[in-house]
Amino acid sequence: MPTSYPLALAGLALLLAPAAHAQAPLTVPQPSPAVNIREAFSTSFVELNYSRPSLKGRTAFGGLVPYDQVWRTGANTVTKIRFGEAVTLGGQAVPAGTYALLTIPGKASWTIILNRDTAQWGAYEYKQSLDVLRLPAKATRLANPQESLSLSLENLRPAAANLTLAWERVQVALPLIGNPDPIVLAQIKEAMKGEKKPYITAAQYYYNSNQPDLTPAVGWLDEFIKANPGDAFYGYYWKAKLLQKQGKNQDAAAAARQSLDALGTNKNDIARAEYTRLNTQLLTEVGGRK
Repeated sequence: MPTSYPLALAGLALLLAPAAHAQAPLTVPQPSPAVNIREAFSTSFVELNYSRPSLKGRTAFGGLVPYDQVWRTGANTVTKIRFGEAVTLGGQAVPAGTYALLTIPGKASWTIILNRDTAQWGAYEYKQSLDVLRLPAKATRLANPQESLSLSLENLRPAAANLTLAWERVQVALPLIGNPDPIVLAQIKEAMKGEKKPYITAAQYYYNSNQPDLTPAVGWLDEFIKANPGDAFYGYYWKAKLLQKQGKNQDAAAAARQSLDALGTNKNDIARAEYTRLNTQLLTEVGGRK
């Protein structure tokens, strides 16, 4: 019986050995940092999730990334792109949703792929049958080399941008376009049934989106002026802008003068100075006089 104690202790020591060598966790730089980008776009957003490999003295395309083979468009798991609303990418319609963003790099031309399988690791189990679209894209040369892969929305406007990939000396871009009109116009129609009607925002949207009939927007501004006499200068100014866009220069000049008159009683020095300048400029443009 006593001889069993040394054996038991030896066994216990073996069991405890891993614990004795356990290491404290460390936070170290990632070789290919994970990136999550969410950009406001049109009436919703575009989101990109990917990992950024770096050159580290190596050749990207034709080296780390072979030509003419499907690539995950990054490192680690497949790159994902999410559209908050229906868009067109490179001229092709894409429903709202999340997609794997894959590419086939070429020396002069690339293929851009949106695929339904967002759970794949890399592109090892890629199935072309799950493609939502395939688009050709021209590769252009960057003047300055880029060390790490970058995916971004460039030349961003309210409802248009370029989905852009850049790495090493290569850049590939595709036009991305939203279609906010059906969404916003439906929202305006519904909002005008409520108590708090968005007169100014709706009128500005009509103006900025070049709606073919601006008459409803002019009427909304008249309602705003009646309901908000203290801010009448603001309503009259936008009414003048809309009338100017309609080619009704005399009416636009009259509205601009009404805006200037309303500014006379405004106690906000900054607003008075700014809208005096804007109305004076508008009067010059339509041939009116201050």
